[in-house]
Amino acid sequence: MADASTLAALRARIRSLDGGGARFGARRSSLGDAAIDAHLPWGGLPRAALHEIGGGLASGLAAALASRFLRAAGTLVWCADAALAARQGALYAPGLVRFGIDPARLILVRCRRATETLWAAHEALRSPAVACVVAEIEGLDLLAGRRLQLAAEAGGAAGLLLRFGRADTAPSAAVTRWRAVPFLGDDPGARLWLLDLWRVKGGVPASWVVGWDEKTLSFAAVREPADRPAAQRRRAAG
Repeated sequence: MADASTLAALRARIRSLDGGGARFGARRSSLGDAAIDAHLPWGGLPRAALHEIGGGLASGLAAALASRFLRAAGTLVWCADAALAARQGALYAPGLVRFGIDPARLILVRCRRATETLWAAHEALRSPAVACVVAEIEGLDLLAGRRLQLAAEAGGAAGLLLRFGRADTAPSAAVTRWRAVPFLGDDPGARLWLLDLWRVKGGVPASWVVGWDEKTLSFAAVREPADRPAAQRRRAAG
């Protein structure tokens, strides 16, 4: 059997081939929780990369991750889709303050159709003045996703693709794919999320029950959700 150092070297080599840790180097952002950071191949969430977000708390997770990326200099560009807003509800920009996002660092782009959203996100990702781009979009094909990934690599910004509803299992250029839904814990007053990392290049999927700390603007893993009753899983996923 191979020793631990050999296995570690092999994992690192595989990650470098399929978009893992070595590709992004130090360009990463901590999520604020050591356990989650340690599970990710990069020791945090890589910048200059695409991350896909779905689930009932997709907007909240996008805002939380954007807040972490904004710890570096730069602007947040949020590309809102009018058609999605009509079905899901429009972004309430003042609500971003609870995630520590300074309105002075926010540019909200209201797009009438998906092609406009793609164009705006692509241009914003290429700008070195931008720290993070959130794009509300549906029906993104692999080629368009790869173009956005190249734009992120060119400009250095993190791209968050906001996909409402259930996770899209189609191929994606995103290096991580997340799903966030409410978690019904023992304390009804606690705001807990079930955070699913269901795809990660160069890594292993995982789930955490987390809370968002509005004082430190960081995630805090409460416990592993493996013992969560099936009824709670169904209610949270609904």
